[in-house]
Amino acid sequence: MAYSTVLYERIAELLPHAPHKRMFGGVVFFGRGHMLVGVFGDGMMVRVGPDAFDEALAQAGVRPLASKPNRMRGFVVVDEALLDDDDVIADWIARAQMFNRTLPLK
Repeated sequence: MAYSTVLYERIAELLPHAPHKRMFGGVVFFGRGHMLVGVFGDGMMVRVGPDAFDEALAQAGVRPLASKPNRMRGFVVVDEALLDDDDVIADWIARAQMFNRTLPLK
């Protein structure tokens, strides 16, 4: 599966020091040793955590990372069409970072 290199570059500019690697046909950025955000196809994967999962899914253009029964609760994909400016991307990164701070350092 190909991924949006344009979206990848936009996220990389906002997370210049975050380690990242190709995984699952996309690219994943890490924070504190945990998956933080990534690019899969034409969407941005965001790890919002299980408590914020339903709230994130209630927004138009946001879907679970995987479909049932393989759904990864706490991971959503935001359609690239919704990510029209860097402030929106930065907001989703901030959501992921908020959850990331609750996890133990790896």
